[in-house]
Amino acid sequence: MEKISRQLRILLALQAVILLGGVIFSWRALFVQFNAFYALYGDLTRIKDCVIPNPITTPCFYGSVAFIVALAWAVVLLRVRSEKSLRYLRNFLIFGVCFALTVLAYEAVQYYYPSFSGPKISCNPGAHPLKTPCFSGLLFFVMAAVTAVLADRKQTE
Repeated sequence: MEKISRQLRILLALQAVILLGGVIFSWRALFVQFNAFYALYGDLTRIKDCVIPNPITTPCFYGSVAFIVALAWAVVLLRVRSEKSLRYLRNFLIFGVCFALTVLAYEAVQYYYPSFSGPKISCNPGAHPLKTPCFSGLLFFVMAAVTAVLADRKQTE
């Protein structure tokens, strides 16, 4: 186990707090979606022929799972830090940013081009892309990724 500088420890703790915020936000939004879906269909296993998509089939679900994985990873790094693991978490968070940006771009296409015939994957169909949980999730991923990059730089000093 390597000795951790005070500044690096603060960055890692800040990253964990940001990810905790991402977990709370994303799972709260997902819970609302599950409630709406269940109220409409009375079943959580229905996947086809749905007016609103089953939350398990939306990117929101996968982003929420990614937040839990990243938070667990960040908490472990607070205790047992390894340079390699810190870089892998940074890469994972950057992937989370790319994932959220891709979904947000897809939602923007669906919003600005209503005739677009692709599958409806948005958890808030018809909502402006900047008012969707995906945009907020993107912000949490960006903040966590920035702290990961800063922690990686601090570690190499």
